[in-house]
Amino acid sequence: MRKSKKIISKGKIFVFLGILCMAVSVFVLARNIYENLKAGKLSDEYLESVNEQISNTGILPSSGDMESIDVDGRSFIGTVTIPALDIELPIQSEWSSDNAKISPCRYEGSVYDNDLIIAAHNYDRHFGRIKNLVSGDSVIITDIYGNIFYFEVTNIEILEATDIEKMEDDEYDLTLFTCTIGGAKRVTVRCEFTGTIISADTL
Repeated sequence: MRKSKKIISKGKIFVFLGILCMAVSVFVLARNIYENLKAGKLSDEYLESVNEQISNTGILPSSGDMESIDVDGRSFIGTVTIPALDIELPIQSEWSSDNAKISPCRYEGSVYDNDLIIAAHNYDRHFGRIKNLVSGDSVIITDIYGNIFYFEVTNIEILEATDIEKMEDDEYDLTLFTCTIGGAKRVTVRCEFTGTIISADTL
């Protein structure tokens, strides 16, 4: 009798733990969906404002840092467009955890020096799908002067989170990266520069 009661008690504990695990899973899933939708909405709003401020001046810096424009206290250096994923996103001038909740950020480098690195969270509306890119896909960077820089994906790497030196390898003209689920590794897309359209040419 006592033995059966112990079995029943253990059974109730396992049922409770199972329900608790399911509840936590549902909560995490719901939070991820909410954060993804929120990030997509915010980046769309900032993208509209950034595009409104991009000018077609015909200025094309030969090298150096990328100038920025201000939108509601945030600094943006332009936009990134990935046609294969049907996304266009504003790029903030500096990386921070807070900034990355809004849009991709410049990790370091400059499009003028062919060493730009852009980081973003793995939200579906940000860089969560860059793992699906293949060699030959296009990536387009537009600076605040309206100059359009075309790149082509050459390869995709999975790097350790601690492998900063390899991430910053200046062999590549453009690098996009995001965390894998769990954050242990980095999905890293390497790109080669293919050409520029100067903004004045588009007028």
